[in-house]
Amino acid sequence: MKRQISSLLMISVMLMTIAVVVSCGRDKLPPDYYKIGEDVYAIDNVRIINNGETEGGFNIDLRLYCENGKDFINFRIVSKEAERIPEGSYRDFDGSWIIGYNSNGSYTSMGSISSGSVVIARSYNDGYIIDIDCVDQYSNKVEGYFKGELTAQDENNLVHFVPEYVLPDEIYDEVASIFPIYSGVTPPDMAGEYVSSPHVLIYESYGENPDSIQYYSDRYIGFMYNNKQMNFYGKQYDSIQNKFFEEIQYGVKITGEDDHFTCYYVVDGYPGGYYAQQSFIFSGKKTDEGLEDFHAAVVLLETSGNPDMQPKHSYRVLKDGDGLAEAEDWLSKKSGSPVRKSIDKDLFKMWMK
Repeated sequence: MKRQISSLLMISVMLMTIAVVVSCGRDKLPPDYYKIGEDVYAIDNVRIINNGETEGGFNIDLRLYCENGKDFINFRIVSKEAERIPEGSYRDFDGSWIIGYNSNGSYTSMGSISSGSVVIARSYNDGYIIDIDCVDQYSNKVEGYFKGELTAQDENNLVHFVPEYVLPDEIYDEVASIFPIYSGVTPPDMAGEYVSSPHVLIYESYGENPDSIQYYSDRYIGFMYNNKQMNFYGKQYDSIQNKFFEEIQYGVKITGEDDHFTCYYVVDGYPGGYYAQQSFIFSGKKTDEGLEDFHAAVVLLETSGNPDMQPKHSYRVLKDGDGLAEAEDWLSKKSGSPVRKSIDKDLFKMWMK
């Protein structure tokens, strides 16, 4: 009898232990996850996918992937920016979850996300912070959390014109009076390597003498196409630190007509701990010899009150002093380490030039 009671007690303890383990497994969520009903999925990576222009901006997919790459949750959002989704609470979206996605477009199961909110924030230390609180078509609660950096993916580098978030309306006419801006959907093929020499500052909006001429070190630029996107490569020498600063920017946007082009990219970061954002814009005419009438503009879009930076919407315009940024194979002849993506302090200090 005692043995039977002892066995029953052992079985009870085991069952209770299993119940606790299962319960803890359900309650203990991964640091980055999404949850559909009671099913939990650990997030491996998050991508921002630009699907091209639409009314009001760009069709952006915010896609959160599991490690297997076949299970993900997706929110299509209209963003004013092609490269990122601005901070805010989003309720107007086309959401869905997919299980067992295959490259041929088939899947095991899916559901549309019918209502709720996706809250996006940015942090100096943590990058993007995403909170998901939604409901799917089957009345399952869909929730999730992610903290980290996002991968940008661009399905189309072509735009009809330079958008307002790259060149604000408040200064558009002023900048356009000294910097050529083109629009259209038939720009030239920009693939190639060039050097702006002499690289000359011709206007500085915040300077005491804004149109005084200043000479800077040669500006090396290159454009390459990869997987439907145009990538920018840059290099410039810093005489103070006695070294070159180099940069790669993926998914550069372009507009223009025939041989004339305007292309741009936007950089954001936290120099000095303050959020900041600036756009780089290039214009000119593509020829066999290089980029004719080559101009470059840098616009400070946001400074968050950083006392070491110029006011918001300050800008500079530079150009090739002899009117032609000549073709030069500087990337293919480059020795040493490969071009790397610059860190915030490099981009916001050096690349104002």
